[in-house]
Amino acid sequence: MSHTPSAQSPLTPGLRTYKGSCQCGAVRFEVDFDPSQGTTRCNCTICTKTAWWGINVKPGAFRLLSGKEVLGDYSKSEAAHSRFCKVCAIRAFGHGHIPEMGGDYYSVNVNCLDGADMTGIKVTYLDGLHDTWEQLAVAPYVSPFSAGARA
Repeated sequence: MSHTPSAQSPLTPGLRTYKGSCQCGAVRFEVDFDPSQGTTRCNCTICTKTAWWGINVKPGAFRLLSGKEVLGDYSKSEAAHSRFCKVCAIRAFGHGHIPEMGGDYYSVNVNCLDGADMTGIKVTYLDGLHDTWEQLAVAPYVSPFSAGARA
């Protein structure tokens, strides 16, 4: 994954279009996201075990560009469908309906965004394990690859 500097920091407000993909490239998508709105991490078992880091958007802000035919779907309910590539098994995005989160949503795995540097972006931790979706904590993301993280 490339971490090329951009003219805008991840914290600069404004809607941007990000491209993303699974590891093998069979699944490709775009998502419109304002990084100043932050990201989420959930403590439910699937998010914890897959190290999910999400950008939550309304369905109109997500576009699947390719790979529909290789998508698998893991879900326990209509609240959350975890979509993964059946070629490389990467969980790139999900979708569902959770009233506490505003209804219909798409969630994109930040780690699947191509070349996006999210250092410093706000991460909100949510309690999905107990289905309360209450905020547990908020902290800025620090890239483990940045100079500051190695110091």
